[in-house]
Amino acid sequence: MAYEPKQPIYLPVAVFLDLEFHLMDTRPGAKPETFITELVQRWLAVDKERVALRRNGQPTRGFQWKNIFLPDGTSLRTCHSDNVEFAKVVGDHIVSDDGTLLTPSLFANRHAKGRNAWRFVWLRFPGDDYWIRAAECRARFDNLQQQRSTSDSTMSKMV
Repeated sequence: MAYEPKQPIYLPVAVFLDLEFHLMDTRPGAKPETFITELVQRWLAVDKERVALRRNGQPTRGFQWKNIFLPDGTSLRTCHSDNVEFAKVVGDHIVSDDGTLLTPSLFANRHAKGRNAWRFVWLRFPGDDYWIRAAECRARFDNLQQQRSTSDSTMSKMV
């Protein structure tokens, strides 16, 4: 094995331990350092592409679903009665495997009625290896927005 110089990156101990225990439960044998390295490499590849697109004057394409932006290339998955269906964000539209243009609600309800798309649609963003339920993605975004507004109000009180 060739020598590879490394630079330490400091994480809060609680965050590192949470990651380490999560990896032990979900991906036995995975080392946090390797996982973080791969995660940063994937993020850099996607972000460099995003920056290059913006510099070239081409807007980022994708589908806006309420407060969640699904960039071009995002995969969607839903399941009903052991029938798994997939769709993909192509340009500014969600397109099913059979070429039908859909909204998230239409996608979730193609073979059933009254299903909440946030609960029945799973997302895999470009560069990600794992699926995330749309409702969880939405909750993460809401929490992030709430944290930002809290920190903004704290900063304005300090000034």
